Amino acid sequence: MRVRQAKNTDMERIMKIEENAFISNIQETYQTFARRMETYPHGFLVLEDDKGIVQGYFSSELWDELPHHNKVFILDHDPAALHKKDGRLLYISSFALMSGIQGRGLGKLFFKECLKQEQEASPQIEQIVLIASQEWGAARHIYEDLGFKVIRQIPCFFPSDVIPGGADGIVMIKTMEK
Repeated sequence: MRVRQAKNTDMERIMKIEENAFISNIQETYQTFARRMETYPHGFLVLEDDKGIVQGYFSSELWDELPHHNKVFILDHDPAALHKKDGRLLYISSFALMSGIQGRGLGKLFFKECLKQEQEASPQIEQIVLIASQEWGAARHIYEDLGFKVIRQIPCFFPSDVIPGGADGIVMIKTMEK
């Protein structure tokens, strides 16, 4: 497995991963992913297997700071709205793996490598923030193992097939060691 910057030719596979990893109500659009790749190409990474098949993706943006309101956390948002090339806060907008490779520790390794590459490319990063559904126990476990802490919850943020009204969004943050 290797981590590399995503290319436009990866988009079909990225969309397949998006469909595989998330319920239809929270799948983001092709246009959103294309815009993320265009806005911050270095922040869009993929996990490629030994056969050259993309098995996961990681997309992010650089922000100046974490806003105090929750309006910034919306699905299919325009990444250019808050992205700043010299931002000190890395916002992880999406992260997913194909279900066939989950449960083997690859998600954590991929996530760690993405964070490492982001820090090398943007050493000014002081904090990393993300939002996860209360239903994504395995993903939240990865984040917690890597030092992310819960800073707020957004009630009923994520549509859910299981929780009436929707699942809470869990906003998590990690402060970087210098």
